[in-house]
Amino acid sequence: MIQVLVEVCGWIGALSYAVYSIPQAIDCIRKGYTEGLSSVMVLLLFFGGLFSLLSILPDVTSPLFYNYLPSVLASSTILRYHFFPRK
Repeated sequence: MIQVLVEVCGWIGALSYAVYSIPQAIDCIRKGYTEGLSSVMVLLLFFGGLFSLLSILPDVTSPLFYNYLPSVLASSTILRYHFFPRK
C-alpha cells in the first residue's frame, strides 16, 4: 500500500513539475520574447532538464521521464525566444 502511495505521489509530482514551464513557453510564443527572465535562469532550466532527461533515458517508464521531457521542450522554447526574440 505504501509503495502505491509513493508511486502515485511520484507521478503527481512529476506531472506537476512537467507542466509548470508550459504557460511561460506559451507566453513567449505569443509575445515573441522573454522580457524579465534572467539568462542564467533560462540556461539552468534548459540544461538542468536536458541532463536530467539524459540520465533517466533508458527507463522511459519512470515518472521522471514524463517530467523532464515536457520540461525540456518548454524550456527549449523559452531559450529560443530569450536569445532570439521575434522582431
